[in-house]
Amino acid sequence: MPRFNKKYLFTLTEVMIATVVLGLAVAATAAIVSGAQSTVIKAENRWARQHLASNAAEFYLMAGPYGQMPADILPEGFSASCQLLEVDDIHEDAMEAIDGWIIGEYMIEVFDKDGNRMTETHVRKILKEDDFE
Repeated sequence: MPRFNKKYLFTLTEVMIATVVLGLAVAATAAIVSGAQSTVIKAENRWARQHLASNAAEFYLMAGPYGQMPADILPEGFSASCQLLEVDDIHEDAMEAIDGWIIGEYMIEVFDKDGNRMTETHVRKILKEDDFE
């Protein structure tokens, strides 16, 4: 019968405990990686919405609220619209036109391929009074 040195042997209980600890470590690592991946996906989606809104805002600020957006500014199937609003939540002296100029607000909306609104951005700009007609 072979002789084993008991000094170097592990009991079944010790092996099972080590296996459980290793399994818990793997499960915890998987949960952390999954949570991080979910956070990255959410951040990418927020960035994409903001990026599209920025592109649309830049276009409308240059072309005006009634400009026709070229097809290559937004991804295929996406669209944007702009409405010119009068600003009424400022001091009444600031609401009066000065030399034909007045504060207006662009409400810019970006829509996805299904026509659902993805994001909305408001930008205030000094405009000619004629732009409101």
